[in-house]
Amino acid sequence: MTEQDQGGSAGESGDSGASARARAPRKNLLLTATIRSQGVTAPVRIRNLSEKGAMVDGQALPEPGASLILQRLEVEMRGVVAWRAEGRCGIQFEGAASVDEWVAGRRAPAAIFGQGQSRVDQIQAAIRNGREIADENVAAPGPAEIITDVEARVAEELDHVQRMLDDVAGDLLGDIALLQRHGEALQRFDNVCQILNQLSAILKAKDRPAAIAAVNLEALRNRLLGKAAS
Repeated sequence: MTEQDQGGSAGESGDSGASARARAPRKNLLLTATIRSQGVTAPVRIRNLSEKGAMVDGQALPEPGASLILQRLEVEMRGVVAWRAEGRCGIQFEGAASVDEWVAGRRAPAAIFGQGQSRVDQIQAAIRNGREIADENVAAPGPAEIITDVEARVAEELDHVQRMLDDVAGDLLGDIALLQRHGEALQRFDNVCQILNQLSAILKAKDRPAAIAAVNLEALRNRLLGKAAS
């Protein structure tokens, strides 16, 4: 049985066909975080994540069945270790997690531009899936912008740079001593990768004002909107 079979979507139980069918989609990531369990705090890397659980790796992982708190910047979630093997473990969350919040490392605002969170989720899903953004309850956007070849190539280069930085981050995060000494700096490095990802998504979007509204990094969104830093 594989780790994913044991832990499902990075921490969900996979003991039955019914649970496998109910398994939440997971997103492969490489994010710095910490776990707190039984009075011990240790650095880890989140390797994949769903709304129900996560898979992390690290050198000081709790035993299966142990309760813990997984934290990344402002976001944290309680959970239980479902399995542990070869320096990795699957965590089953007690509640439902927002993947976008974990990527950003901060809680999403309750509303953006007076829109409900459900509208924001719809916009973010549309951007990720390359669909046009449409909602009859929201004023129709202006004419779709034409994405030029130059802009498309710039977006591709941003994606390329992000992948390069992710590879570098992966190498650096493999050094636990380095992670312990420079954890905060590495999280800023990770934040740069997320900014590149958001900028690329905006360039690719047909409705760019909506794409900016869906940016889940608050400081970046405010800069793009020309808002003064608070």
